[in-house]
Amino acid sequence: MTNLIGSLYTQSSYSILKSTLHLETIFKHAKQENLDFVAITDDNNLHGLYKALVLSKKYQIPLILGFQKTFKVLGYDLDLLIYAQNDEALKSLIELNSLTARTPDIPFESCVQLLNKLIIVLPSTQSFIYQHYEMSERIYEVISSLHKSLKNFYLGLGNATDFEVDKITPILKKIALNEDLKYLPTYQQSYEDEENKTTYDIVNTIKDSQFKSLNVSMHLLSKNELVKKYEQEKNIFKNVDAVFGRVNYTYLDNTQSLPVFPTKDNVESHIYLYALAHKGLEKRLENSGVRKSTDYIQRLNEELEVIHQMGYDDYFLIVYDFVRFAKTNDILVGPGRGSAAGSLVAYCLGITEVDPIQYDLLFERFLNIDRKSMPDIDLDFPDVKRDLVIDYVKEKYGLNHVVTMTTFTNLTTKTSMRDIARQMNLSQERINAIIASHTKGILDESDREAQKLVKVASTIEGIPRQTGTHPAGIILSKQDLTTLVPLMNGPKDIYQSQLEASDLESLGFLKIDFLGLKNLTMIEDILKLEQNKLKLSDMPLDDKKTFELLSNADVEGVFQLESQGMRNVIRKLRPSHFEDIVALLALFRPGPMQFIDDYIKRRHGDTYEKLDSDIDEILKPTYGIIVYQEQIMKIFQVYAGYKLSEADIIRRAISKKNRDMIDREKARFIEKSVRLNRDAETAEKIYNHIEKFADYGFNRSHSVAYAFIAYYMAYLKTHYYASFISVLMSQNTSNTAYLKELVLDAQNKGLVVYPPNINLSKLDFIPYKSGILAPLTMIKGIGLTTAKKIVELQPFDSYDHFKEKVFKVLNEKSIEILIHANALDVFGLNHKELLDQNNLNQTGFEQFLDDYKKTRLEELPFNTLKEKEIEVLGFNLKYLKDEVLIRLNETHKLKPLSLKEQSIRTIGMIESVKIITTKKGDEMAFITFSNGISLDLTVFPNQYKSYKELLSDTYVYIEATKDQTQAVENKYIINKIKKVKV
Repeated sequence: MTNLIGSLYTQSSYSILKSTLHLETIFKHAKQENLDFVAITDDNNLHGLYKALVLSKKYQIPLILGFQKTFKVLGYDLDLLIYAQNDEALKSLIELNSLTARTPDIPFESCVQLLNKLIIVLPSTQSFIYQHYEMSERIYEVISSLHKSLKNFYLGLGNATDFEVDKITPILKKIALNEDLKYLPTYQQSYEDEENKTTYDIVNTIKDSQFKSLNVSMHLLSKNELVKKYEQEKNIFKNVDAVFGRVNYTYLDNTQSLPVFPTKDNVESHIYLYALAHKGLEKRLENSGVRKSTDYIQRLNEELEVIHQMGYDDYFLIVYDFVRFAKTNDILVGPGRGSAAGSLVAYCLGITEVDPIQYDLLFERFLNIDRKSMPDIDLDFPDVKRDLVIDYVKEKYGLNHVVTMTTFTNLTTKTSMRDIARQMNLSQERINAIIASHTKGILDESDREAQKLVKVASTIEGIPRQTGTHPAGIILSKQDLTTLVPLMNGPKDIYQSQLEASDLESLGFLKIDFLGLKNLTMIEDILKLEQNKLKLSDMPLDDKKTFELLSNADVEGVFQLESQGMRNVIRKLRPSHFEDIVALLALFRPGPMQFIDDYIKRRHGDTYEKLDSDIDEILKPTYGIIVYQEQIMKIFQVYAGYKLSEADIIRRAISKKNRDMIDREKARFIEKSVRLNRDAETAEKIYNHIEKFADYGFNRSHSVAYAFIAYYMAYLKTHYYASFISVLMSQNTSNTAYLKELVLDAQNKGLVVYPPNINLSKLDFIPYKSGILAPLTMIKGIGLTTAKKIVELQPFDSYDHFKEKVFKVLNEKSIEILIHANALDVFGLNHKELLDQNNLNQTGFEQFLDDYKKTRLEELPFNTLKEKEIEVLGFNLKYLKDEVLIRLNETHKLKPLSLKEQSIRTIGMIESVKIITTKKGDEMAFITFSNGISLDLTVFPNQYKSYKELLSDTYVYIEATKDQTQAVENKYIINKIKKVKV
């Protein structure tokens, strides 16, 4: 028996905000100190399981895996350290940890069966022992009870303080002798050295503001320090060897597998997949009118062969199955995402909607026989229905076979500075000043207090602050995951792995991303408003009116095209065919943006240098610029005879700037090209061209798939504008400023946006008459729950009938809000009368009076009505233009205002004026102006000098020109202002 020197009680930073020790730090220290093992006992979790095993292998340091869990035993809260001493025990450790993580208050008795498969240590450093050290019989009673319940139970000695050595350790050693128990070294290690104690205290305070720093050292001990700590306990390190022996886990060697898809009549998966794919191809070709099927059949068979060789038949069948579930259950599925759109098999199975042969997409970019990696079919669903698909998968394959994944939010230097500054008792003003100086990089080096703050903050960098859930990914496994992966409770009644996505993928688990896309929800809602009378597949991709809308940059609400920068590019490009959209999505990113102007010039006829006839054909669609990764792969294939699978590996290396491989491959590329009778000088030029663009090349498969979504939305906006804008408004009901812009856009296109109607309005904007009807949910002060109850009570015959039905739902204040929102106008009373009669307690008394007659009252002033409407809706829908404005425009015979015009002449109201001073010291103004439509007017210095006296008038005549620098249509520049007689 040998001495194994180390502590069994080390917690990493995965003990969320209870330790500052990164796993790498722990193993580096153990290697430097020549310690015999590392034991990780994080606080009720196994988040570090995979990374600890990898580091153990890297540093060649034996690892003992465990965790700490608090159980209530005989009425006392006891911290137990729980370990696995072999592979079989590791399964039990994972199962127990999953159980306790999912059920934090689980009784000790419910866990005894699993605990008896593990090693359990009661460490001396806990409240129960400290509180009862003068009543050793109570401590003895508890330890004896644990000993009777647990097969492999031991005591832990911390020996961290003199008090512990003098008072606690003797008691426990005596009990150990009486109970025939071994004791083990459990000095708690939670930070690197004494300099890091401040960081440790701050981290704990972030977790618990009531945390009290203890005068106890918990730093990583050297080997000599450990030996000295336990010099009075002669056999303690021999006991480690006796209890654990030589622990060695083979967890990293485990192979994971997908569930076997339940095929009809138990046909083998690859045979079933082959039949499904070929049947799907027949339907696809029939629907598209393609007669020449040889290319399709050959490619389909080649893809199926690769899929089978790599063992992914079941994977494709599983994805096919849940996509089919979605499509047959009124759940829209995106046309594709990422490189999976390059698979003909995926297209034939209905997983994607992009024909990879028609759009020149490459299967090898997705699945490469020469690059052993997991397939990655990411799928988009409407964000409100994504969980329905995950539920289907969970029900089909079992709760213990489908899990989400954990993410970690880490502390950063910047985000931690305020927490640290509070510990240093700095004032708020001082904190703000230091942070501002640090952010700008101008921190005074002589400011010791500030320097200390930044130094301590830097030590916090990368420590996990909290856990979250991966936004899209799930793991699907053939094996029961409860003994394979530590689990915790996740969202929506689905378990969550305690390991993050990269750990799970490295272990060989298959991740599938189920992404919720708001734009698919929008498309689905538009189709419903149109009563599903059109299909996306029926939309022609060469619709002239759609491209007119795009060329005018009228792209508000259009997927991935609506940013200001993208609009500017669209105006210059003037897209006229589908490939323009594909290229836009690939080019409008940091990096390739520098080629946009060249692309646009060439697109409109500028000449450019040609390289070689074969290469020019590949780059012809993008005018000699390498825009797509697939183009690089094809150049390697066509010009130098590479296999596409080989070309993809080289493309990756070049894009990652692997200099050795770039130089090595350059020589090989030229050599292979020359063998094909190519010119060496030209080959070198082409390779240099590839190298220049490889870092910027984008996945064409993804760009094509997402171009479909962008085009569909543009088509729907063009031909079904009322439904389009209704849905877009409904998605942004709570964003008043943006909603106002959308209302303006609708009005400018000739639609009336009607105020809420108590009998007709629902929870969303809906097409109505010659325009759009606003929902009850846009009324400030009427929440969603109240709006739902009102909708349930609709319709209302009269004001009195309304008050009777809503008596238990609304109060008089709510009714007043509905009045000012114009929702009760349907009852034929003006606002003054509605307000006069809104007393709920008097409702219905008139039925007992034969001569009862309601008093007619004069309506509230226009400006009051207008102000109240803005108050409850955020802007005006009804009270846009008063009688004076109507009369003035008619008198001066001015045509109705249209924002389609580049220049306008109209009379309206000045609602607000903001005066600013330019850098040159000149005054200018920004005016909010209304003539039924709200305008934002800019008055530059020269005009301001001429017209500033008129800006105090309410009604003025203006002449203005559209501001071409702004995307919003209601922005104009003042040319002239005149006074008008009212």
